[in-house]
Amino acid sequence: MKRLILIAVVLLLLGSMGYFATQNSHNVSLNFFGNFSIQLSVWMVIAGSFVAGWVVTEIWQFISHPQRFVQSFLGKFSQYKDNKKQQITQNFENASLLRDPKQVSKSYNKLLNQETPLSIRVQYIEQLRYEKSAEEMLKKYAELRTKFQGNLQVLLPYLKLACEVSEWDLAERLSHEILRITPDHPDALEGLRQFYIAREDWVGCIGQERELLKK
Repeated sequence: MKRLILIAVVLLLLGSMGYFATQNSHNVSLNFFGNFSIQLSVWMVIAGSFVAGWVVTEIWQFISHPQRFVQSFLGKFSQYKDNKKQQITQNFENASLLRDPKQVSKSYNKLLNQETPLSIRVQYIEQLRYEKSAEEMLKKYAELRTKFQGNLQVLLPYLKLACEVSEWDLAERLSHEILRITPDHPDALEGLRQFYIAREDWVGCIGQERELLKK
């Protein structure tokens, strides 16, 4: 808080000096050697003095407390990266809500790395339904399933898509895989029910409906 107040006071002081210097058109002549000189406005001299003072202060901090200076710098850099990542994530979320495929892809490509949350990866695949074929989406889910084995964040939407596009053999395998992880999971039971209906296996369908009614 004290630092913010100090910054506000400095900016106010600089603004005031700059305003009066501009109104009165004051210039300062800096003589270096011989006849060589530079004409600068008072505003530029004042701003340069503050910048030079800040640079000297930072250099002194680095010389007197190098470890603290490095830690402070790394902390600020890490905070900057976190803020930037958060902003890009927010842009991705907004683009997803607006169904803007161009902005979704742009934001996702900036986020994509080894640390990208699985939820973001799945959400991106869900957005592909507006511009990609079902086969391409199934391929994307298959890649995630291989990379994140046994993860319900991948298996549940993968099962939902398999049922939507009538890939019943895949739906059966995914349903059984989910049930091995979480017995009696309602989405997996519903997937098997739809599978039995598609195969006209009414005995199996009735059995699955009984299981669903228990839930």
